[in-house]
Amino acid sequence: MLLEPARMGEDEVLPEYLLLSNPTRWQMKKIIMFLVAGVLLFSAQTQAATPGFMKAGMGTLEGHLYVNGKVLPNAIVAFFNKKGGPPPVAGSTRRVPDMVTRADGKGKFSVKLLPGWYYMGALIRARGQAPGPPRKGEKFYFIKNNKGRLRAMEVKSRTVTEAGRVEGLKPGAFKEFSKFMTIKGQILGPDGKPVAGALILLMDKLNAPRPRYIAPPSGKDGKFVIKVPSGTYYLMVRKSLVGGRPRAGSLVGTYGKGSPLKANLKTGGVRAGVGVRGGTGTALAVRGKDGEVISGININMFKIPDPAATRSRFEKQARARKMRQSGGKSKK
Repeated sequence: MLLEPARMGEDEVLPEYLLLSNPTRWQMKKIIMFLVAGVLLFSAQTQAATPGFMKAGMGTLEGHLYVNGKVLPNAIVAFFNKKGGPPPVAGSTRRVPDMVTRADGKGKFSVKLLPGWYYMGALIRARGQAPGPPRKGEKFYFIKNNKGRLRAMEVKSRTVTEAGRVEGLKPGAFKEFSKFMTIKGQILGPDGKPVAGALILLMDKLNAPRPRYIAPPSGKDGKFVIKVPSGTYYLMVRKSLVGGRPRAGSLVGTYGKGSPLKANLKTGGVRAGVGVRGGTGTALAVRGKDGEVISGININMFKIPDPAATRSRFEKQARARKMRQSGGKSKK
């Protein structure tokens, strides 16, 4: 593999480019490869992004969006494969959709999906705005069944499924998913000061192409509170998701060992580090059960260096070493 991630599993190790604030030359190479390869793809798939060999087996789901008995026009419609677990319908953390589309002016939608069972959500957001989880003040709904619970809809291969009228409820209305694990902590910058507005990405695997969940921005004091279904997560941080993969100068980070400031492993009686391997660059997984509160998850960010400037500095240092080794004589 291009980036040489450590072996996968509970003891997998995150490459040092996401953990260190002052990368060495070897670590810098890994940063450059990360930028080129674009390992983390944060936006949900669209129908156009689905590989051609998979499109042949897709089915179609159609329906008509309503909220409080009224048509919901022009909404962004998101679909979550049931195998990935329930989307968090309590708090403001959101699961990354498996597919998105947009309803028309009459609330009608039609989308092609891989076979399976899907939960469905609808977001009110104007066209042309940047992607990302629901923002403060935006209206967001999940689709309910006739008993007021989260509705799952089946999509069959090469089949058109008519969902009919689908009714949305606000996230907090689903009582069956009101109890999740809670993760609390703080985001700190290279100078050790709190970072406001940082987004936390929760990965179930370090080599996953995109996060499972995206938490709301950290507060002015850099603190965050995340509510997600029970499980094991690796926490990565970015200042912004706009523009795809991180660029030079971007702030990034992860929860783990090897940070400039050591992570706090005292987590309210719950051990957050799962299968931790020694050495620099080790990521820590946060694990919990529904109803548990895990605190002290502090994450330190650093700026990704400019590859061109770093390369120039390395070349200058190499010439200086060569000059010293040759006794200060240069070829004319």
